[in-house]
Amino acid sequence: MGRVISNVCAMLVTAPAVAIVSSQNVLLAVSAVLVLFVGIAISLLGQSGHRTDDAAAPGELAFAADDLGADRASAQSEPDFAEVPELTLGERLDAFVAAFELTERERDILEALVASHESVQDIAATLFLSRSTLYRHIASINKKTGAASRVALINFFWSWTPND
Repeated sequence: MGRVISNVCAMLVTAPAVAIVSSQNVLLAVSAVLVLFVGIAISLLGQSGHRTDDAAAPGELAFAADDLGADRASAQSEPDFAEVPELTLGERLDAFVAAFELTERERDILEALVASHESVQDIAATLFLSRSTLYRHIASINKKTGAASRVALINFFWSWTPND
């Protein structure tokens, strides 16, 4: 439906534009361009403050399996705690591996899961594993951490703190 509306609007704008350009009236052409420019500016300014419901609030992580409709105001009204220095990926991985007693290979797999946006097939190829072997390692990590799925594992990893 959007394409139809776009085509209709293009036809409605094109006919007067061609008439203005072919009339050789410079003042009319400049005023038409100015009106169009103001209209575009107003529409862009109107959209600049627009925020969709599924966008994450500032300072909040957007998880792949969000809590589906939880009130964001309650999360924002919590008091701020003392600033905790942010861990690098390597430090976070080392602490996570130590806390859940993961093997070195499980660490490599967890690092590939949380640090890349590749598919499982691509991760398996990068680590020289079959996809089924990779899934067995992920199942082992899930069992040790109590995660229910690969997505839950990734979310748990990023929400986990060494103090947990």
